[in-house]
Amino acid sequence: MRFGLKIRLTLAVAFFLLIQVAQVRAQLSGPVAITPNSAPGTNDIDYKIGPGDVLGVTVAEDGAFNGKYKVSDSGFIEVTGVADPIHVEGDTAAQLAHTIKQALIDARQLRNPSVGVYVEEYHGSTITVLGAVAKPSVYPLARRTTIMEAISMAGGLALNAGNTVTVIRGPASAEASGTKEGSVEIVDLGKLVRGEDSSANAVVRRGDVVSVSTGEVVYVVGAVAKPGGFVMPDPGSGISVVQALAMAQGFSQYASTHQALIIRQSTSDTARTTIPVDLPLLMRGQETDMRLSPNDILFIPESNLKKTIKVMGDIGMALVNGVAIYGLGYHIAGIH
Repeated sequence: MRFGLKIRLTLAVAFFLLIQVAQVRAQLSGPVAITPNSAPGTNDIDYKIGPGDVLGVTVAEDGAFNGKYKVSDSGFIEVTGVADPIHVEGDTAAQLAHTIKQALIDARQLRNPSVGVYVEEYHGSTITVLGAVAKPSVYPLARRTTIMEAISMAGGLALNAGNTVTVIRGPASAEASGTKEGSVEIVDLGKLVRGEDSSANAVVRRGDVVSVSTGEVVYVVGAVAKPGGFVMPDPGSGISVVQALAMAQGFSQYASTHQALIIRQSTSDTARTTIPVDLPLLMRGQETDMRLSPNDILFIPESNLKKTIKVMGDIGMALVNGVAIYGLGYHIAGIH
């Protein structure tokens, strides 16, 4: 009776863990806000002004000429005190400052003004970096930029990054390379990071979209040293139970190693199957090491019945309060 009760309690804990993992995955895969207004760490000295950009103009000698100007679709702005619109598309901020200075002199507004120009909002020459990066957003292109530099602009790879980068080409790339706008290039990120294919580190141009894939993940939870989600280096070949346990830095002294479970998605969208695992037999080679599939959960229960009951209670309270007691996160298990 006590053994049967323990199994039922273990399954109950596994059920709660499924909900917990789902919550963590939902938090990590939620919608991303795209904000074109800023690009931390980007040097805009060489940025080429384009249509839609919002420019700030300051004139030290007379504040009446200060203002914000949006570049028209045809690439012009109208500056206070200057009769004719000024063409700005393709200029840097420094070049435009000189142009405005000369326009004010020619208009007999000021004799030798000190003009400053800065780009307040970047809309003209930008790329979009999405997917498994630290800061998905829209970034200005201030200079020649490669795929890896674009990922760096977005804060680098996230821990759940996969092995591919998809580049959807915009109009500038289509014009430069003779390809169609909207054409897709898929780059092997693993080879790129390891320096095995430097030619894949192509230049990105205005309007391109760079998307880093999300890696397939397995979860190891319960009585282990480092519970969490682990990115599979090669989803095609999977990862074994013993390898996953090693990435979780082994089980704790309280682990019930003979009663581990693999919780696996079945062919149904909602149903799951549970597969008993005897870890000592696997580790001694007395049973064939089992392969984990993407999204599998390897659950190692605690050996003490009271501890198992406490874990179930803690998880139940955590779900009520919205607290992730296991602190699940993605860990590096591949190329990164």
